[in-house]
Amino acid sequence: MFNNLKNILIGTLSAVIVIAISASAYSAFASAGSSPVAAPETTSASNGNGNGNGGSGTGTTVLDIPATDLSAEETASLLFMREEERLARDVYNALAATWGQPTFTNIAASEQQHMDQIKLLLDRYALADPALAPGQFTDSTLQTLYDQLIAQGNLSLADALKVGAAIEEIDILDLQTRFEQTDNADIQLVYNNLMKGSFNHLQAFSSTLTQQTGETYQPQYLPADQYQTIIASTGANGNSNGNGNQGSNGQGNGTQGANGQGNGGSTSAGTGVPQANISGATTVHGIVNSFDLTGMSITLDDGTILYVQLGNSRYSQSIGFAPAVGEGVTVSGFPGDQGLYSAITVMVDSTSQTYTFRDANGAPMWSGGNGNGHGGKP
Repeated sequence: MFNNLKNILIGTLSAVIVIAISASAYSAFASAGSSPVAAPETTSASNGNGNGNGGSGTGTTVLDIPATDLSAEETASLLFMREEERLARDVYNALAATWGQPTFTNIAASEQQHMDQIKLLLDRYALADPALAPGQFTDSTLQTLYDQLIAQGNLSLADALKVGAAIEEIDILDLQTRFEQTDNADIQLVYNNLMKGSFNHLQAFSSTLTQQTGETYQPQYLPADQYQTIIASTGANGNSNGNGNQGSNGQGNGTQGANGQGNGGSTSAGTGVPQANISGATTVHGIVNSFDLTGMSITLDDGTILYVQLGNSRYSQSIGFAPAVGEGVTVSGFPGDQGLYSAITVMVDSTSQTYTFRDANGAPMWSGGNGNGHGGKP
């Protein structure tokens, strides 16, 4: 069943990205008459065994970033993302009630946090909230999709967990596309947070499937190499110190291991962070708009806004990297496998000091060894 679904949806997704960039993957999937999978969001893990050491969000929040005019495409994206996140929450809540599996409960709570992040943007830009009652959607395509997902997830616990994992895969693809469609730094910050959450959710569903059924999850929508990169970078062999709540979309400091429930800025602990392919590295210069420990938004000299992924918040703090808003920076970086521009080095103009985030081979400077490191996402 899932193989047939995969063949139908992958082809449709390609068409959606190329032909209708303002439409979501979910719209195309449902219109194809298949039994697709929905959307996701931020931190959580398989068994919810995190040690509550997260703390509230720190660093730049959405409200610290100046609001700018929305395009019609950005408006449509925000409205759809609000319902899309609620679709994921509602599906997970329903499957939690059916199967009693805490993974669904944990991730549903995270989906609510991401709904709240989108709602903050809707309020900021005076957009009417399209959200209805649980299981009901303004978008008819999402309504059809919700019904399909519930039916599919009710077949067995294994099917339900595969639905959850596929939801996260599709959301990653959707968010990568939407991130590239906006130049608003506040929207980029939120979408980046949503994507990080999807990485963690995908790992959680994958590991829970193996724990509960002995089956190894096979990616249904993401390329195999990208899937492996995501899984390797999210909590491999690490210690779980989750449950840090995210404050007003600021990055929390909770770390997340394979069994931790982290609702903060997920800076995965442990090994398994692979070196990146930095052959396409470029050097750019810009002015810092915001900094949130794991990344910064900069306005390039040509006026383009770029979010630069830095990696692990603890590493940024350990090397004293804290550029001020308005500071000029020169970034050597590369387009990562997960769709985000990642820094290799950053030089601060005013001090000429260079901070290194990856070595000459693309390996992250923050990765540790044998399960004791504080590795972040590449």
